[in-house]
Amino acid sequence: MGAEAKILLWWVLFGGTHILASSVPVRTFLIGKIGKQPFKGVYSLVSFATFIPLCYVYFTNKHAGEVLFDSLPGALWITQALMLLSFFVLVQGHTAPNPMSTQAEMTGAYGSGPRGIQRITRHPQNFAFFLFGLAHCISLPFVGDWIFFGGFVVFTLVSSVHQERRVRAFGPEEAKAFLDQTSAIPFAAIISGRQKLVLSEFSLLGLAISLVLFFGLRYFHAALIGGF
Repeated sequence: MGAEAKILLWWVLFGGTHILASSVPVRTFLIGKIGKQPFKGVYSLVSFATFIPLCYVYFTNKHAGEVLFDSLPGALWITQALMLLSFFVLVQGHTAPNPMSTQAEMTGAYGSGPRGIQRITRHPQNFAFFLFGLAHCISLPFVGDWIFFGGFVVFTLVSSVHQERRVRAFGPEEAKAFLDQTSAIPFAAIISGRQKLVLSEFSLLGLAISLVLFFGLRYFHAALIGGF
C-alpha cells in the first residue's frame, strides 16, 4: 500500500469512527449502555487512536505522490495569512461558551447567547481547521499533502453538518436557539440580519495569544516540521 493510500485509510478510520460514534442512533445506544461519561472517554480514546497514526503516517511520508500543480504566485503569503486567521478564529472561539460543545453539554454552561466570533460562524473551531487545511493545500502541490490537509477541509464540513443534525435531534433548547440565531457559513447570519458584528466582544488577550502562536510557529516551523 502506497503512502497516499495509507494517509487516506487513516483519514477514513478517524473520520468514520468519529461520525459513526457521534451519530444519533449509535450515540444514544452507547450512552444508554455505559453512561455519558464512559462514552465520552471511549470516544476520545478512539479519536486519539486513529488521529495519532494518521499524523505519524503523513509526517513520515511528507510530499508523497505526484505533483498536482506548479507553485502558485504569492502562495506562501496567502498560506501565512490564512494560518494567522485560523489561529485568530481558533483562539477567539474559546473565549465564550459554545452551547453546542461537549463542555457545555457536560457542565450545563451554555452562555448568554452568541458572542464575538460566534456571531460570524457558529463553528469557530471547525472553521479554524478548515482554514488550516486550505492554507496548506495552496502551498503544497503533492498528492499525499492534499490528502492529508484536504482531509481537514472535508472533515470540518462533514463534522459541522453532522453536529447540527445531532443538536437538532436531541440537543438542549439553548443549543437549538443558538442554531437559529447563528450561521455555519461565515458572515451569513450578519448579512441576513440575524446577527451583527460587535468588535468589542472580541478578546484582546485572545488576539495577543493568536499572534504569539502564529509567530512562534512561524519561527520554529522549519526546524520542527520543515518547509519555509
